[in-house]
Order: sequence, then C-alpha cells, then structure tokens
Amino acid sequence: MTDAQDQNPEISKPSIDLVDPFIGVDGPGNTLCGPYTPLGLVRLGPDCVPPHPTNGYNSDQALQGFSHTHVSGTGGEGRFGNVRLTPFVGEPTTEPPTFSRRNERSRVGLYQVCLEPGSIDVELTSSPRCGISRFQFPQGCDANVLIDASAVHKFHPLRHAVCLSSEIRWIGNQEFEGSGTFKGGWGHNHPYDIFFSGTVSQAPARTLVGSSETLCDGKKAEGVGARTVAHFTNTRLVEVRIGVSFVSVKKAQDNLTLECQQKPFEAMLGEHAENWNTWFDRIKVEGGSEEQRSIFYTFLYRLLCMPTDLGTNDELTHWRSDVRHFSEFYTLWDSVRNANSLLMLFAPELQRDMLNCLLDIATQTGWLPDAWITGHSTKVQGGSSADILFNEARLKGIEGIDYASALDFMRKNNEVEPDDPYSHGRYLRDYRDLGYVSTNAINCVSRHLEYSYQDWCISSLAQQLGHNDVAQQYIHSAKKLWNLWNPELAHFAPKDPDGQWAQPFDVNRTRPDSWNDPYFYEGKSRAWSFNAHHDFAGLVNRCGGPDAFAEKLDRFFAEKLRATKETFMHIPLLYHYAQRPDKSSSTLRNILAKAYSTARNGLPDNEDMGCHSAFYICGLMGLYPMMGQDWYFLTAPAFTRIEVSLGESSRKLIIEAPKASPAHLYIAAASLNGKALNKAWIQHHEISDGARITFELSTTPTTWGRDTQPPSPITSGN
Repeated sequence: MTDAQDQNPEISKPSIDLVDPFIGVDGPGNTLCGPYTPLGLVRLGPDCVPPHPTNGYNSDQALQGFSHTHVSGTGGEGRFGNVRLTPFVGEPTTEPPTFSRRNERSRVGLYQVCLEPGSIDVELTSSPRCGISRFQFPQGCDANVLIDASAVHKFHPLRHAVCLSSEIRWIGNQEFEGSGTFKGGWGHNHPYDIFFSGTVSQAPARTLVGSSETLCDGKKAEGVGARTVAHFTNTRLVEVRIGVSFVSVKKAQDNLTLECQQKPFEAMLGEHAENWNTWFDRIKVEGGSEEQRSIFYTFLYRLLCMPTDLGTNDELTHWRSDVRHFSEFYTLWDSVRNANSLLMLFAPELQRDMLNCLLDIATQTGWLPDAWITGHSTKVQGGSSADILFNEARLKGIEGIDYASALDFMRKNNEVEPDDPYSHGRYLRDYRDLGYVSTNAINCVSRHLEYSYQDWCISSLAQQLGHNDVAQQYIHSAKKLWNLWNPELAHFAPKDPDGQWAQPFDVNRTRPDSWNDPYFYEGKSRAWSFNAHHDFAGLVNRCGGPDAFAEKLDRFFAEKLRATKETFMHIPLLYHYAQRPDKSSSTLRNILAKAYSTARNGLPDNEDMGCHSAFYICGLMGLYPMMGQDWYFLTAPAFTRIEVSLGESSRKLIIEAPKASPAHLYIAAASLNGKALNKAWIQHHEISDGARITFELSTTPTTWGRDTQPPSPITSGN
C-alpha cells in the first residue's frame, strides 16, 4: 500500500478487516487469538501444552487442543480452558500427541490452523454460547476427536486449577452431553460448574470413554478425568458443535439449538461479522497509518471481550432478580482507569447495565464487588472501584440507575468494617481511627490513596443527590489523602500505627512480587505519588509549583519509569497541571508509539479488561478521560477524522484534525462547534448531545491551552 493509499479513508480496509487477533497473544498481553462474540460466554480457541499462560496460548509451545472457555488479558493464575477438543489420526487414545502448527491464521470470527502430525486442517468459529469446530482429516486415515470434560488450564505445578469431578455421555449416535466442576484461578478458590451439550456431524464408527489412563468402548465416563473419543473411519470432515452453560445441561442444549444447530458454518461467520460491525460502527476513524488503525480496532475488539454477558435470569446460577447480569469482571480495579469511561462515551447503555449488575450483586451479597468471577467476589486490590464508577456515571448523566442505593453501599465501604477485607470493603480500622492506612495492612499506602479518592467520589455523589451533610463529611475524609505525604521526600510514604514514618523506605524500591509489597501494590512510590486524582492542584503545589512539577515529570519519563501500568496511565497527561499540555500530547503519543505494535507481543503488560485497549484508543483519539469525573484531557489526535456514536442515540461526536500525522504532536488551536476552545480539557456535558471538535495541529510545541489548569476538586487548603 502506498502512502497515499494508506492515508485515504475511502480505500482503507474496513474496520473488521483491520482486526488482528494475534496482537498481544504472547508476552504479558495474554489476549485471545480464537473467535469470540461481544461479551460472549464462549471464547473458543487453541491451548498450548501446560503450563498454560492465562489465555492458554503461547506461540512457542506445542498445541494440545481447542477449549471453549478462556479469560483474556488477565494476570495472576489462569482460569477456565474447559471442554477441550483434540482432533488426531490413528489409533484412539485419551493422550494424543501434541502438535506443531502450519498456516495459522485468525480474523474476527474465524481461527484456522493445520496440525502436524496428521495434516489436520482446523477451523473454529463461535456464537455467544456455542463453539463450532471443523476438522478436515487426510484421505484414508482413521480420524478421532477427543472430547475432554475435565480439561482446565494448568498454570503452575504447585498452584494449578483442578477438576473436582466430571462426566460425559453419548445420548444418541451423534449427540453427547456432560459437565465438570472445577476450582482454581486468580482471586478465589470457590468451585464453579460448566455444562455442555454437543453434536458431531456424522455418527462415529466407535465411541470410547475413559480417563487419562484408561479407554474402552462405551457411552459414559465419569470421575475427575472424564473424556471420550469419537473414532471415525472413511471420514474426512467432522464438525463438532457444542453449547455451553453455567446453569445446566438442558440450558446448554437450549443454547445449542437456539444459536447454531441448524446454521451452516459460513452463516455463523456472517452473523459473527454482523455482531462486531455493530460495535465497530460506533467509532469510525480516518487517516493515521494502517498499523495505528489495526491496533485501534483490535483494541476495540479487546475492549468488548470481557466481562461475560449472562443475560437476564438466564445464565445466572445464584439468584433471580430481573437484572442483566455479567460475570468475569476481571477486574474493575483495572478497567476503571479508562475502559469504563470510554464505554460511558460510546456505549452508555451497556455501562448502565453493568453498574446495575454491580448494584444487584451488592443487594444480594451486602457489598459492592471489586472483582466478580464465577459468582464470587474476590481480591480487592485497592478499595471499591465501583464507587468511582457510580459517581462518574451520575456526573455524566447516565440514567436508569438507583444512585441512592449505590450511595448507601459506597458509604458502607467507609463506615462498616468487613469480616473479610480481602474480598470486599476496606482495611478500615486504622484509616478510620488514625486517619491513614498504617503498616498494619499490606499495600498500605496505595490503599490509602485509593480510599481517599473513593471518599471524594462518595462526597460528590452525595452532593449531586442533595445530601449536603454527607457530602461535607466525606470531603473531610477525602482530605486524608495528604496524611501520608512526606514533605521531606516529596512523595507518599508509609507510617506505622504510632504515626512514625516507616524505616527503611526507598521511593524507588518495591518487592519483586509487588502485589505483596507492604507499602505499594504493583508499583513504586515514584509512580504512585502521582495518584492524587481529586487534588492534583495540591500535588503541584507540594512539588514546588508548575515548573517544578513539570521537571519532576521530566525526570520520571527520562528514567523510563513505567507509565503503562494501569494505575499510572494518567501520568503523561499530568503535564496539563503544570500548564504544559504540549508535553502531555507529545509524551503520550511517544509512549503509545513505542509501547504498542502489531506484533504477537505487542502489548507491554496484561490487557486487563480493556485497560490497555482504552489507553491506546483514547490516546489516539486525543480525548482521554479522568476516571471518576466528568471531563477529558485534550491532546493531539492521530487521525484526521473520528466519528463517535454516543450510544444508541443518533448523536455524534466528530473530532477533526486535518493535519494529523506522526509529526504533528501539538495542538496550535481548537474549536468546539465552531467557537474557539482555549482550554486543554473539555467537560462531558459539552459533547454529550453531539459536538464537533476541530484541531489545528503543529509539529512544534505551542502555548495553546497553557492559561488554564484542569479541574482539581479539592485544592490545597480548602
């Protein structure tokens, strides 16, 4: 493609064809290369031999089969990898050989590979709750398909997930069904069930059942390793269709019948494309490079992978409440940084339903979850991120949420000491009694910072609902932020319960397993000390003013300290508070250009439920959200034109930057609906009814936007 073609939107590839599912599958990204529908329960794809990464896949490891359930982009220990299919040739066995691969390809809705030994061609597609696998065997070979009801990802020899029980049975010449109970994975060890119902396209010559050690002719296997082999003779093509459910075999059968039983494989591909194009049409971009557009739309595809949409009183096993339910919030602590804000822009109805799900969980369990996985709350990494989301949604005018009830549950996080702060609530005692989270709690300083911001969110929501006394109470609590600011270090630092600064302490050090660091979770004080979301003006003042703060940021980036961890993605934008939005713009774009690529290891860290996706998408749009609040940083867009559909309405946000290019990193002038825009930030209400933002870009730094500082809800001394 020539440069002229690459910049011409009329002859650019359609959005769906720009998606490359292999971006980020290796390295820390842990994303999926197999097909999945938007927020679908079934995420069908290849699995390598154990130990499995959390996505089950690694390009450098041999394949062992194709399972129907996966998580995408997560860290920690893996989960799922259930109902695995393995095609192979020769004599039946429950331990077939592992495979190398040829001609491996993937696009939206279709994964293809040729397995060796055996030269078996594989094609996979899916619907929301079904997987369709097509295996083409060589002429004249005996063909087999192993169906493993006990399969689960094994990620570590000492901490791997396990099958507690499983069964599989043939109920006709071509129909089978089964289930498994499993436990293990990041966050909790509670068991979960998987049920399935499936068909093969023709009757096997033999069905054999057994475990990893036994195999005999039969129709039923049960135990911790139940599996079956369908053995075919004189057969080249075998198509396996499987419906999956968290509820029952009957529900899995219903899913199979409803979604794919009578539909040709090619028709399933068409439905897949139709489902995704509905979402890709919500954000249309023109200009930029094909690489940027490929990453952009691939990341939009990632953003809508998790959580899992379980419907209303459909796939939910724990209660009935007439609320649309989602599972695998994995986790809000990550997605709250930017992904949820992006959804509030182009999919506010979806975000409304997710928040109502969180509120329903709180009604049933007593607490807002921070992570919700297979029907259980799990590890709270820094407080209740849902507090941030409810305040932001109310500020942005998202209707259809019981905000009064949300406020009650948000206050509970501050006012009620939980029985298990690992999975809900806060390490509250010292924060309440001493005014700071002391060294009595793990990750004490980072928790303190997040608690204080969540208190501000409680105050803000209370103010919006007319509860002024509550708002004032929580404004006071939010100011606890500065109780762990060490003025001598000019950083946040830990205190012991007696009020003494903990020693020894180094702002540049953390434990190698930083999730177990006593002071900061997944980061150093050098980075966490830029987390003062409700008082960045106060942070600037404590660092010596705008010029000194800009120099502090310069040193941070000169030392190549990470700004691609979830909790630090906002740091490049903080030059705005130093009245240098030009530096925000160039720093952010340089980070995005260097940290992300179309390679299989093209993500710098775990994708984390859309967090990295939104970082890239918002960064290239030039519209970056402040989590928990109702405004956006403005930076130089990478595209000449961006059209965002504002939810299901007909309203559009148009962002134009005719000179956008890799060299045009700075904003020289801007307008909103034809009127000059001189501030480097914009509030949500200014664009929520539809708007047009036009940027004049420059290749050299400018003074545009330097006269005003973005919002800082609590300023020093107030």
